Amino acid sequence: MESKLMSENCKRQIRELMREKISIEDRLQFSTDSREIQRLEDDLYEVKDTLDKLTNGVWFEDVSEHELQKEREGLN
Repeated sequence: MESKLMSENCKRQIRELMREKISIEDRLQFSTDSREIQRLEDDLYEVKDTLDKLTNGVWFEDVSEHELQKEREGLN
């Protein structure tokens, strides 16, 4: 049961990181201050790095697509 709980926690964290990634990308698109741009780019790098670690380097814009791929791999 604990492994399922960990899996749900991981999914929740991935969703939160994806929301944060989208938010940072939106702010980055409209930012004009060079210091803010650098900070946002650093934040975006950290979010993407964390996503890579959580998903073993395989992550998608839509977490449900990631889950579908895992299911397909499980069938083979």
